[in-house]
Amino acid sequence: MDIIEAIESRRSVRAFKPDPVPRDVLQRILEVAVRAPSTDNTQPWEFTVVTGPVLDELKKALAEKMGDPSEFTPDIPFPALTYRPPYLDRSKKQGKMVFQSMGIARDDWPKRMEWYRYMARFLDAPAGIIVYVERYLGAYAILDAGLFLENLMLAALSWGLGTCPQMAPVLHPEILRRDLSIPESKLIVCAVAIGYPDQDAAVNQFRSEREPLDAFARWYGFD
Repeated sequence: MDIIEAIESRRSVRAFKPDPVPRDVLQRILEVAVRAPSTDNTQPWEFTVVTGPVLDELKKALAEKMGDPSEFTPDIPFPALTYRPPYLDRSKKQGKMVFQSMGIARDDWPKRMEWYRYMARFLDAPAGIIVYVERYLGAYAILDAGLFLENLMLAALSWGLGTCPQMAPVLHPEILRRDLSIPESKLIVCAVAIGYPDQDAAVNQFRSEREPLDAFARWYGFD
């Protein structure tokens, strides 16, 4: 798989097989991911990789806490509560596609809450990765962590693995700090669910859409 094919085929996987991911595979993927560029080569990304009983307990704690959005306390403010068009429109369309793929009606709040708890459980993936940076490094370190995350998700494809970058597991950072000994000095950026995709799952049958390039780009100086 060349780099263009990897970029074009990458997708957020939302259902996984229970098969464990070997540590040596995860280690190799992360060795590739840390080749990402960073500000002044600071390489600010740090991460905790979790699986097995430790992940099971973490999933349980996070799912039990999932509830009222006013109680979310992520280190990076949750943007969905303040989206405006066109970002709000794209977000709503994506959410509609997810729920429609599973036959969950808009007003079926019990099933929706079940889905939100499922997201908090790392989508029941067999492994999870929590990514964080030193808090004082600020926005540039967050950008660098994003470059690392993209490398990670693309590299995972080479081992037949699927990934989903997630906000849900980091909405309650106090649980992550308690259970994974992550210091308060670290700014928790993102979680990643990783595992072997369940290709038959309904929620994995659609791909999110992308706007045409003209929605983003401005060009100057070209004939």
